Amino acid sequence: MCFGTSSGRLSQLAHYGPIGAIILIIWITISGYHCLIQWYPPDIKDPLSIINFLIYWIWPVIIFYNYFRAIFVGPGFVPKGWKPANPEDEKYLQYCDVCDGFKAPRAHHCKKCGKCVMKLDHHCPWINTCTGHFNHANFCWFLFYAILGCIHALIMLCPCIYRALFVQYYVYARVKDVPLIYFTFTGLISCILSIGLALGVIIAVGFLLIVQLRSIMKNQTGVESWILRKAKDRNHRRAVEFIYPYDLGFKENLRQVFNWRETFNVIGNGLIWPVRDGTDEYALTREQLEQKSEKRQRTMRYEVVQPYKGAFITLRYGLRTCICIPCTDEFRIPIEKGDYVLVTRWERYWLYGERVIAGQLDKNNQEMKTRRRGHRRPRGWFPRCCVYEAFRIEDLWSGKLDQNSDIVRAQFDNIGPEGFDDNKNADEEEKEQTDDTPPTTPKKLRKRKVRQES
Repeated sequence: MCFGTSSGRLSQLAHYGPIGAIILIIWITISGYHCLIQWYPPDIKDPLSIINFLIYWIWPVIIFYNYFRAIFVGPGFVPKGWKPANPEDEKYLQYCDVCDGFKAPRAHHCKKCGKCVMKLDHHCPWINTCTGHFNHANFCWFLFYAILGCIHALIMLCPCIYRALFVQYYVYARVKDVPLIYFTFTGLISCILSIGLALGVIIAVGFLLIVQLRSIMKNQTGVESWILRKAKDRNHRRAVEFIYPYDLGFKENLRQVFNWRETFNVIGNGLIWPVRDGTDEYALTREQLEQKSEKRQRTMRYEVVQPYKGAFITLRYGLRTCICIPCTDEFRIPIEKGDYVLVTRWERYWLYGERVIAGQLDKNNQEMKTRRRGHRRPRGWFPRCCVYEAFRIEDLWSGKLDQNSDIVRAQFDNIGPEGFDDNKNADEEEKEQTDDTPPTTPKKLRKRKVRQES
């Protein structure tokens, strides 16, 4: 868990992200100032030099203002044990086992912060907290002014280094009205490094700012965009196409974050959101519940045959397992021989799932379907070679598994398709079949048989 996440204390800065960001800003600012004093120092006779000097120092003030507000104000967290005002609406919301309360619309649980975050976009290590409802605007302003400040610093740094490298030309050519710039070896290396850092900030932060602005113009967070991708894939299976409820139009979407009409104050409390016509406030949460239901249907149960302690160096499990690690910051879970793992994501050498300690599953396997509130099993990645698929269709065909066993029934309960009715009458099945054509006859053979009879 992050130190003092959005606590308002200085301990919030005790993290490599804020420390690195602050040092980077100060380094580029001081290097650019050192060049500014030599190349274009402020002069009372030259008003532009004074304006340039003032603007240069305005950038770090605005950058640090928005940066510290993004850190100390925080994204806003759903109160622990929160419930909707109407108890009937609880069925439309997800329940958070860690926070022991319901997730408000647009709220998601952050593993690193350990809380449910209002309008969670992503967890940013550079501010040591999440980007969410209350600090989204300050985070975007920080990115924007950081780019402008680095551009201004580059304008100061590049001409100074050029003139310092070719100072002999200006001396022998006796060029007048041009300040001669000298650098020590350390100063020259520092300025060259500052140019590289400034260019890196402009490229990296610029890309992040573009991503953030695209999300804001659609009124989507990073998490919601992933949910919408899966919702579009499910549209062919429903009668009515899913409509994203929070897209209020380009201009209104921008105002929801920056709110230029009301002195840039945050709109709303982070629990209730305006929606477009034809939708309701629980449209997205219902879609999430349906996607979670499909995810449970895809769950496969694996049995642990080799222990794994959760280490990051996995050379003992093979060189490829050690190299081809999952590109994510999610946890790795320790597993013991004899345990079960409910797997929901697959990679070539790694699996992601939920650990079930041996003996926790009851006879009817009801815990696989419903989990007790307040109880959360460990989830994370582990090497694929450590587990064996507990249910394999080949074993059922070969007779190694009894088709009436608990593990087979439990697995079919998990992977049954949506809307599948296993109590369908045999009479209804017979009505769907033709009298003279067996159900296993292919469609082409049926047409061929009809032609022969005619």
